[in-house]
Amino acid sequence: MESPSRRSELLARVAHLPLFAGLDRRSLVRVADELEWIALPGGAELFRESDPPDAVYVLIAGCLGAFRASDGRLQLVGRIHPGETVGEMALLSGHPRTATVRALRDSEIVRFSLQAFERLARAQPEAMLTVARIAVERLERTLQGGRQEAPPRTLALLPAHDGIDLDAMVERLGSALGRFGEAVVVDAEHFLEASIAELHALEADHAFVLYVGSHGQSAWNERCRRQADLLLLIANATRAPSSLSIDVPQCEGAQTVALALLQPGRIVPGAARAWRQRLQVEQHFHLRDLADIDRLARQLAKRSVGVVFSGGGARGFAHIGVIRALREAGLGIDAVGGTSIGALMAAAVALEWEDETLYQTFHRSFVSSNPLSDYTLPLVALVAGRKASRLLRREFGEGDIEDLPLPFYCVSADLARGGAVIHTQGSLWHALRASIAIPGVLPPVSSAGRVLVDGGVIDNLPVETMRKRNAGPIIGIDIAGEHALVSELDETDLPPLWQMLTRRWRGGPRRPGILRILLRAGMVNSAGAAAQNAAMSDLMLKPPVDSIDLLAWDRFADAIESGYAYTRDRLALGLPFG
Repeated sequence: MESPSRRSELLARVAHLPLFAGLDRRSLVRVADELEWIALPGGAELFRESDPPDAVYVLIAGCLGAFRASDGRLQLVGRIHPGETVGEMALLSGHPRTATVRALRDSEIVRFSLQAFERLARAQPEAMLTVARIAVERLERTLQGGRQEAPPRTLALLPAHDGIDLDAMVERLGSALGRFGEAVVVDAEHFLEASIAELHALEADHAFVLYVGSHGQSAWNERCRRQADLLLLIANATRAPSSLSIDVPQCEGAQTVALALLQPGRIVPGAARAWRQRLQVEQHFHLRDLADIDRLARQLAKRSVGVVFSGGGARGFAHIGVIRALREAGLGIDAVGGTSIGALMAAAVALEWEDETLYQTFHRSFVSSNPLSDYTLPLVALVAGRKASRLLRREFGEGDIEDLPLPFYCVSADLARGGAVIHTQGSLWHALRASIAIPGVLPPVSSAGRVLVDGGVIDNLPVETMRKRNAGPIIGIDIAGEHALVSELDETDLPPLWQMLTRRWRGGPRRPGILRILLRAGMVNSAGAAAQNAAMSDLMLKPPVDSIDLLAWDRFADAIESGYAYTRDRLALGLPFG
């Protein structure tokens, strides 16, 4: 039994909750006698799957998560917010618990025993109806399943080692997040002794709460971690991972752990890979300046813009015009991905090449010097591929994907295992070489038992991959065109060589050459995937490039102008997202 003062406080806290909202004062007092107040620290379990239904719980402050086992791990299937009940499904059915419930952050809960609930239901049948309605609403949310997960509302920013001053970064991040909802900073100086109720009030009144850790204050840092939907570890890229001086929790299911690397004006090569391996995190951000912090805010708020570039041979130069038009419209690009020549364009944007650099680099690489001209005995492919590899290493360097300023991926197809390969780490030029390996034209890239070829074989417009990596608006750019290959002949077999040469010399009907056939064949199987991915885009751009042949490198300027003019006119009509 709670003390009188504690019972009065509890009564005031539960009187407005849906379960008890219809009770008169006398009934509420009786209910308060039956309630047990529980303080549950973040990460602690309330009950486990298969436990007997011995009580219903009402969340007063904090946040709970419901988990189910999947492939040996617990998977988050739903969140319980203040005012909601949990455990009512098993209580109504009499069956064991169907999920494990944990505190996602420090929480306050009241426990209502099975016997007490049955007494309440007999005296106040409306309470049973309220619980049943809550159960049905939660079941409907679970069945919907595909709804986009909300942005993390509570963020813990913890220094990974000594010597990190978070003040300037936190101030800018809070200001940037403030564009998407009111943000508040919670630090040890002002909130060290704050109660769960006080923190809950802050979370209820703000869209984003930034819990800021401090080196050497392990108790406060642990509390920040327990309160967070997302844990962002801040490290200096010039420091070795061996300098790590904070315990990194191996979170399961609900909390995301990411890395933010403070860069000294330029990105330190290899730092991201080393720190990611040390911390065992998959997501990282490079912070060089204020623009990078603004981009981080958009990614945290799930408002970052992802752009996906398709393959399409020489038509891919239209991407250069599209990029120019997007930039002129002031549309920031936060993440990129692509296939084949689209992968090269995505890498150029991820490297933050300016418009003139884009133009000069691709003109030098494809117009002044055809990368598909080192023909060889066609035992594996028509060209040796050495020229293409030299081009990629010269223009894109020897760096890793992890060192790119913008999040990047490209796609290749694994002929050995029959599936798509998403390149998000490792050597950039090597990944690009795999993504442009047109089957039969360029030799495949063999690596770790895999045989990798042009990603267009499987997915020429990999929007679905971007959707999994970027929760904000997505722009797809499809330059494959409707008429990539046309034949003027009706034949099943080739005539003798002398007849073919004579007809060509006389200007008769022409048949597509082997390069064009192989290039187009590598894109055909992805047509269905491209249509599906187009439906997943918030904005689909399809510049009119049908008149440009897949191998017409000399139509460089025409393709760029087509992409620029089309995109400029399309953006003049407005964006389908804010």
